[in-house]
Formats: sequence, structure tokens, C-alpha cells
Amino acid sequence: MSYSRRLISALLIALMLVPQIFSHAQTANAISIDGSNIVSQVIKPASDAYIAKHPDVKVDVQVSGTTGGFEKLCNGILDINMAVRGITDQEAAACTAKNVKYVETLLGFDASVLVVHSGSKITCLSVDEVGKLLVPAATGTIKNWNQVGAAQGDVVLGTLFAAQDTRARDLMATIVPGSTLRTDFTVTSSATEAMDKVIAAPDSVAIVTYAEYQTAQAAQKTIRALDIKPSTTCITPSLANFEEARYPAAESLYLYINIASLDHPGVNDFLTYLLSSDTQSVLTSKGFIQAGETAYTRNRNYMAARQAGRTFSRIQSVNVSPDTQGTVTIDGAPIAAPALKAVAEAFQPRYTKITVKTAAFGDNVGYSKLCAGSVDAIGATRPLSDTEASVCASNKVQPLRLMMGTGGVVLLVSAKNTFATCLSLAQIATLFSDASNGKVKKWSDVDAKFPATDLLLLTPPDGNNATDLLLARTVKGVAPLRRRDTTDSDDPLYRAAGTAVAEGGITYMTYAEYKKVKSDAKLVQVDGGKGCIAPTDQTLADESYPLSQRVYIVLNTTAFAR
Repeated sequence: MSYSRRLISALLIALMLVPQIFSHAQTANAISIDGSNIVSQVIKPASDAYIAKHPDVKVDVQVSGTTGGFEKLCNGILDINMAVRGITDQEAAACTAKNVKYVETLLGFDASVLVVHSGSKITCLSVDEVGKLLVPAATGTIKNWNQVGAAQGDVVLGTLFAAQDTRARDLMATIVPGSTLRTDFTVTSSATEAMDKVIAAPDSVAIVTYAEYQTAQAAQKTIRALDIKPSTTCITPSLANFEEARYPAAESLYLYINIASLDHPGVNDFLTYLLSSDTQSVLTSKGFIQAGETAYTRNRNYMAARQAGRTFSRIQSVNVSPDTQGTVTIDGAPIAAPALKAVAEAFQPRYTKITVKTAAFGDNVGYSKLCAGSVDAIGATRPLSDTEASVCASNKVQPLRLMMGTGGVVLLVSAKNTFATCLSLAQIATLFSDASNGKVKKWSDVDAKFPATDLLLLTPPDGNNATDLLLARTVKGVAPLRRRDTTDSDDPLYRAAGTAVAEGGITYMTYAEYKKVKSDAKLVQVDGGKGCIAPTDQTLADESYPLSQRVYIVLNTTAFAR
């Protein structure tokens, strides 16, 4: 072959490679997105809204499926991949082989629930029982709940309802053997109609999305969603369980961002928009579940730090040498202190050369120290204020708030007490505030409708977290105090036992303490202005119970360098 022919051949080969080299968006006003059809239902309208405000930007949204999107991302020819699952080990290895790094962000969730009448005896199904109920072989043959599981009892199984939109069924099918459902569903025009059918026929079941179920719940319809048990514990469909990947009939909606694309200001600006409240509203309008505030904070922090790898889809492990030396300082809300102290105590036997200092001077002091950079983490019961955020920013402290859980205070009375089944916040204040010292001695002093039964007030001693929350939620004014003419004990079992035997007895404790006590005393419902609410795992998690409180840990991410 002559030199000129070799030169021409080389030139032709180079020209053939040009589309592969430059197909990845390389300009600030061209953004390439591909992947899941489900996620595109959010991203396409969000990008259309963005383009309307930025007509010079071109956003190309294609749908090749989650797997197809990962293939393009890991070949370096895509800015953003939309996915309904986490990246697999094989896909991550493919990205590593091509030196493609990505930021994993979480938009929200989609979930399917089995809805029954509120009065149904069925409360929880194992994954195997869901399979027995819904597999194709169940068509026309499963007519009683005892055929699904002997423990479910002899209960007639009525009609199965589902909306024309198959999304809820498709998602529930992912936990059914063969991923195909029975064919004898009665199809309704909408999920609302399906749930109304369940109300009219209490032995029936409907499959709907969690968002559709939430809408019906808000309308106070007499329905509830069944828990599903993937192993040994029944899991309630809830945001907290979706975020922890505990509820099986749910999937996460992710965006995987090519870190190289973040060099283009247009991509950064577009992603900032996607992670804003505008896109979150699109998410909910399409019937999906918005991720929590903590997730969106993490999204923005990971983007700013260009944090590569799996941050949401897999728990990250950190290998720290046992010989590491140093100090970790923690402050903040007293209600978070016991949990943080317990973590510290479990941590220190392995890391004997690391000192963990814990204090609990409250939210205000905690945030003040965090934003000054003098502590590494705080427990908190509220977000930063605008002023605190400004101080953090000026000191270049970047806080990351993660939810630890939800706590609450419950009230117990004797089983003989038939009148104080539900107490208002004002009545609770009358019972326990210092204004009642020596004045409120009988139940009739709390409410004229109550009998003149002598009160027996059993309370924790001073400095108890339950007291702080109880008074903060019921007594008006700054730093309210509890009454002093009570019988004090720091043992919740003793207080519960005393309450159980005295008709006029009443005590309070944390919900966690109550679950351990297992007393004969009965729980009191609380009316915070929206009706009487009983304390349960669900009402504490969604904070509908008036004496519940979310607890967070807020991390000083600049301390991660240590």
C-alpha cells in the first residue's frame, strides 16, 4: 500500500471516530439524557419547563431503558442517565474501565400497595403470601385468605380491583414469582374508583400506587394499605421505609450524572433546576413520591463535591485503622443525646485512641457551635434558620442533615379509667405544668366533664427528655416548667405499674420506653386540633401524632477531611 493510500485510510478511520468522540454533549447549551421511561415522565416535562426559560439550551431526552442508559453513560457519551434501580457491579466496572466517574442522585420513589377496607382483619402479608395471592395460577382458585396463608384465618377473599393504568400492577409484579399477575382483576377507570369499590365491598382488595393511596387517605376514606413482610418484620409503606429500601414493592428514581459533564456550566445550571422544588412538584404531579429533604440536600452536596460512586443505592463502608487518633465532638438537642451517646459507646471499644465528647445544650447552641466549626456533629430537632445558614456559609461550614428517626411522648392511664381516653394539649398542660401546683388535684379540675377522682401524677425526675417534649408541645411560653407536687421516678416500669393500679393515675414516657414496658396501663389518644390520634409507629413516623418529633444528626462535612 502506498504512503498516500495509508494516509487516506488513516484519515478515514479518524473521521469515522469523530461521532463517537463528540457525540457526548461538549457544549454548554447541549445536554444529553437517556435511560428509564419511568423517570423520563418526570424529566421530560421538567426539561420542557427549563427550555421555556432558557431557549438557547438544547436538552435531548431519549428513552433506551435503565440498562441502555448505563451503557451509554459508561461509554462516556451521555451527560445524565435516568434509572429505576441502582447501578450494578458490572455496570460500575464498565464505567471504571472507561474512566467514567458519576454522581448518583435520588429524585424520589414509586411504590405499589395492596389496599383493604379499614375494618379488614388482614394487616400484613409476607412476600410469599403476596405471590400466592397474585400469581397467574391464583386466577379463579384463591377464594379465601387461608389459601394465601393459614395464619390469615378463614376470611372470604372478595374481588380484586385495579385501575386501567397498569403502573401499580407492574410494580407489584416485581415481587411476584415470574413477574406476571393473575388475570381476573376487575379493572376500573381510576385508582379512586378501585378504592371506592373496596369501601363498598369490605372483603375486596385493590392495587394502587402509594401516591394514589395517600390522596385517598387525605380524603379520610375508610381504607388502609397492607404491610408487606420481606423476611421477619412487617414493613409499612412509608417514605422512611422507601428511603431505607425496606418496603419490597417500591423502586427508587435515580439520576446518574457524568462528572465530566459538570465542567459545562449549562449542565450544572440544568441539574440545579432538576434538584429544585420545581422538579419536585413535577414529580408529585406525576404520581411519584418525592424523596425527603435530607436526600435533596445530599444530592446538592454530592454534586458540589463531585462525590463519585454509589451513595444512595448501596451503604458505603469506610475502613478506618484502629490505631487512628483524634477527637470527635458532638452537641445539640437533648432528645438526640442518648442515641448519639450509645453510638459513641459502641464505637470506642474498637477505636480506643479516638475520644468522643458528647454534650446536649440544645438546638440553638448546637447550631451555633456547628456553624462556628467548633463541633463535628450535632443532634437537632429542626432545620437551620436562615441566619444560621448564613453564618455557616461565611465560615465555609457545609452542614449535612440526616434523619435519625422519630421520637414521641405517650401518656398512660389505668385500664379502669373510662373517661380520659383522649386528652387535648390544653388538658395535658393543665395536668403537668407548674401553674397547676397545689391547684389541680382531681380529674374534675382538668375538665368539668371528668369525675372528681383523685389524681395520681407519676412523672420522671428533672432533666428528662420526655418532660421537655411534653411541655414544649403543650405549655405556652418560653422554657415551661413542670409541676412539683408529683410522685417522681426515673423507672418507666415503676410509673406504668403504679398507673395501672390507680384509677386516677396518669404518667408519661417516651414511646420507645412504652414499647419495652408492656404495661397493663392503656395509652391515651391526643388531640392536637385535628381529632384524637393514637401513638403508633405510623403516626409517629408521619408526625400526625401531636407529641411526636423528628430527630436529626447534622454533620459538619468539612470535618470529613479528618
